[in-house]
Amino acid sequence: MIRFEHVAIYGCGLIGASFALALRRAGFTGRITAAGGVKGPPEALERGIIDAIENSFVSDTKCEADLVYLASPIGAIIDFLHTRSSRLRPDTLVTDAGSTKGEICEVAGKALPADIHFVGGHPMAGSEHTGVEYASADLFDRAIYALAVDQNTNAEALEKMEEVLTAIGARAIKVSPETHDAAVSLISHLPQLTASTLASMLDSREGESLAGKLAASGWRDTTRLGASSWNVWRDIVVTNRDNISLVLGRLISELQETREALDSGDLNRVRDLFLRANQAIEEHRRLRYQTFEKM
Repeated sequence: MIRFEHVAIYGCGLIGASFALALRRAGFTGRITAAGGVKGPPEALERGIIDAIENSFVSDTKCEADLVYLASPIGAIIDFLHTRSSRLRPDTLVTDAGSTKGEICEVAGKALPADIHFVGGHPMAGSEHTGVEYASADLFDRAIYALAVDQNTNAEALEKMEEVLTAIGARAIKVSPETHDAAVSLISHLPQLTASTLASMLDSREGESLAGKLAASGWRDTTRLGASSWNVWRDIVVTNRDNISLVLGRLISELQETREALDSGDLNRVRDLFLRANQAIEEHRRLRYQTFEKM
């Protein structure tokens, strides 16, 4: 069930356009508009993903949407919360898809009027690609979708948001902004920085080297995230710097221990690393199955 009549998407790239497509697939018959950026909304309109460009955020008119979905980079989300709240009508539900939640939720709590309800969100779905052309109605299928909640979260707004996520095929998990940011630093932000580092080690100047010629599916799978845009990741790094630094330190320590084991010829320690990794992956698969088996 989707208890909204007009959804306005701010930041109509991969996530925002996919959200629109997922709503339509779920049977949403209301109005969908989009704003934010000079390229995304017009392209989404041309492709039939949205019904119209949302002009209220750059004019003196009120936005008539009862759900506003902020899917732009984190800095733009924060700027929207600071500068566009006066354009929203009372009882609007505002949510976001930012990859960090602490600063966004803090700003929302201070900047939005009391009659505007905010539920922070983060879909654990996406791609190294950006843009409307990569949008897909099934992007959120069987995806975990974190909802950042605290003692100030409006219960009815939270319920409505959970209903939307169920309709588009996602599974909501309620967490605090702080625990969310600590968790994603390990399972999202650290893999991104690791993939970028590994990819950069195959220097473009060495493109004709043997390593470049031999690099195949294993290297491509491991470094896929290295194609991600810094324009997207800059704000993530800035707003979750302390947590990312902490897990980077853990990774460096683990790699140093593996290096010492290799240098000393202690293959048992290297074997134990593989065994722990196997067990962790198996446990992740089991937990994910349990999460979705009742959907």
